[in-house]
Formats: sequence, structure tokens, C-alpha cells
Amino acid sequence: MARKKGGGEESGGSWMDTYGDMVTLLLTFFIVLYSMSSIEESKWAEIVKAFNKNGKTKVDQIVLVVEGDGDKPAENKGEDEPEGKGLTEFDEFYTALVEYLDSQEASAAEVAEQGKDDSEDLSNGTNKENIYLKFQDMIAFEPDTAVLRESSYDFLDFFGEKLSEIEDKLAVVIIKGHTAAYDSSEVDSRILSSERASTIANYLETNYNIEPKKLFPLGLANLYPVADNKSEEGRMKNRRVEISIIGVNSPLIKNDLLKSLIGMDYDYDKILEGNSLAKAVTGDANEASDEKQAEEEKQDDKQKEEE
Repeated sequence: MARKKGGGEESGGSWMDTYGDMVTLLLTFFIVLYSMSSIEESKWAEIVKAFNKNGKTKVDQIVLVVEGDGDKPAENKGEDEPEGKGLTEFDEFYTALVEYLDSQEASAAEVAEQGKDDSEDLSNGTNKENIYLKFQDMIAFEPDTAVLRESSYDFLDFFGEKLSEIEDKLAVVIIKGHTAAYDSSEVDSRILSSERASTIANYLETNYNIEPKKLFPLGLANLYPVADNKSEEGRMKNRRVEISIIGVNSPLIKNDLLKSLIGMDYDYDKILEGNSLAKAVTGDANEASDEKQAEEEKQDDKQKEEE
């Protein structure tokens, strides 16, 4: 009698087991990949910026919404900055300076600072139109002379070009020359520092047409050291140039603080009307001459009437 084959079920297991194992392995593989990956913040910012229609507004995230019937996504417009809070020409000028110093890998001795506004009320002017610069290596002179070193011209040309772009917004550029106290030096430090500051002012006036009355060079000799003059390292730090750039909307201008500081006399309202600082100076010789002539004519008319 023939024996029946045993086992009514199909041998070798179910195909579902193999499929399940494969999916599990794939899931594990992608989890490992994700755990090994990282997103650099700067690259993410560039990606987000690429979706931003206006490069000057802030976008923190990409959000796609649908318009109309949903045929296409709406443009991501970011978070619009409040009116009046955008970048000013002074902001762009300061940013360009900082980027230049970074590109030149400038040392810590080269400093650029911009004034800050703690209050939302800017009716009295904005401190952001006060920019302070300090240079030790970017602007350097030959020993005991007011002759610029060749290495100084690259920065001065960059600085002069950028300064000329905002000249109509400038009230005054104060250039301060400092020297070090050195016993063996036979040069008068007050004269030397004054000549060095004037050299920079003359260069900006001659090559970039900065209005001369907006350039205010000062020689401060060795009276304001930032380091000990006993060491060569300290003396190098003390040999420096400091530049203060003051805009027409600075509180120093609006409050007439600059008048008492450096003795300049100007009419703020005329500056805001777009006139140059030279024309706004109330002691202008031509204006004074016209006023004197008008006064003399009045006196003559008065005498004629009395006669």
C-alpha cells in the first residue's frame, strides 16, 4: 500500500518573513545615516535665504502655503522688518568696513565699532551714525615721519571710496594721530601726530574729494597711551590712528555737542536741507560779507533820512 506524503503545509517558510526582514534592515540603515548627518547653521541660512524674495528682510523658516485653487505655492516673503528699521547707508558702510578687516585677517589692534540705540525713540538722532575706528597696522607711517607706508594705501583707498559714497550723510570725520613716548626720539610728538593726522585728511580730500571742512585732523601726541611705553610692544600699540565718523543725524550734531567739543559752528537745519557742511557753516566768509554789506546799506539809508 502506497504511503502518503506527509506535511500538508508548504515548506521553506512564508515570503512575508523575508520582506519584513528587508524593511527592518532598510529602516535601520536610514536611522544610522540620519544619526551620522548634521546640518550646518550657515548652510541652512543660505538655503533659507534662497527662498527669500527680499534679501534684506529676515526669514527664519521656509513655509509653503497655497494660493487660489492650490495650483502653486505662495512666495515666502519672510518677516518684514518694521518700517524705518531697515539698513541705513551708515549700517552698510560699517558692515563693509568690518568685512574688509575680516578679509584681511586684521589683528585685534584694528577696531571698528558702531554706536547703538537702546531706545526706540530716535527723534533725537541715532547713535548708529557714530562710527569709531582704531588702526595700528592698517594705517602706518615710516619712523619719526608723516610718510605713509606702502602697506597703508590699500586700506586708505578702500576707506576713501566707501566714505565718498556716504559723504552727503557726513557731518564731520575726526582723525586723531597718536604717538609713543620714546626717550631717544628727537621729534616733537605733538607736531608729528598732527602731521600724520593731516596726511590722512589730505589724502582723502585729494584722492576722494571729501569736503575739507568735514575733515578734522587732531594731533594728540603721546598724551593718551593705551599701553606701557617702557616696552617696544607697548609703544607699537600707542602709535595709532583713531577715526570718528559722525553723521548728520547723530545726537552729537542735533544736540550741538560737537560744537563745544571741537569748536565748529554750523546750522543743523541747513545740513538737513541737503546743503554741504561748508555752506552750512554760519561763519562762512561770503555770507558774512553779504550781511555786512546789507547792514552798511541800511546805515546809509538811515543817515539820508535823518538829513
